[in-house]
Amino acid sequence: MAANLKVKLLQHLAKKKANEGFTLVELLVVVVIIGILAAIALPSFLAQTAKAKQSEARTYLGSWAKAQKAFRTENSTFSPDWTSLSLGLGTETKNYTYTYANGASGDTNADAFGDSRAQDLKSYSASVVIVTDKVITITTAAGDTTEISVDMPDGICEATNVGTDQIAAPIITGDPPVVDCSGNIDFRTGKP
Repeated sequence: MAANLKVKLLQHLAKKKANEGFTLVELLVVVVIIGILAAIALPSFLAQTAKAKQSEARTYLGSWAKAQKAFRTENSTFSPDWTSLSLGLGTETKNYTYTYANGASGDTNADAFGDSRAQDLKSYSASVVIVTDKVITITTAAGDTTEISVDMPDGICEATNVGTDQIAAPIITGDPPVVDCSGNIDFRTGKP
């Protein structure tokens, strides 16, 4: 009988232990720990969200530069506007407004801008340049001439600070080409 009593006592104690819950202090400690972890993780999460949104502008301007090079190779001139490049990309998105301008030196360069529409994103600019000493002129049997640019360097600049201000287009000079972002950041090298 003593063994049976021991078994019943152990079963009663196990059942009583199973019915216990968390104390208020234990719950408060868990809530405080979760709050501290959230406070640490939230700024990192927001920074990653901004980087993801900014990748849109870098992708758009990179595609624009490649399309400009292809257009210039086929037509001996840069595209007169954004839409004739047939990129299938709009000039306005939720995060950015994209504009295009031929360079001040005529048809030797073309510039594009990705202007941030939000105060927490950086603006971008891009440029494609013709290196004049690397242009080949081809004359067909019919007497038609076509210029083919052998080298068309491009650059993409990122604003140093967030905001909606448009930044200057990159200036590309030298051989090999050097990109000058006028105080902003060269996106490809990460240097000002």
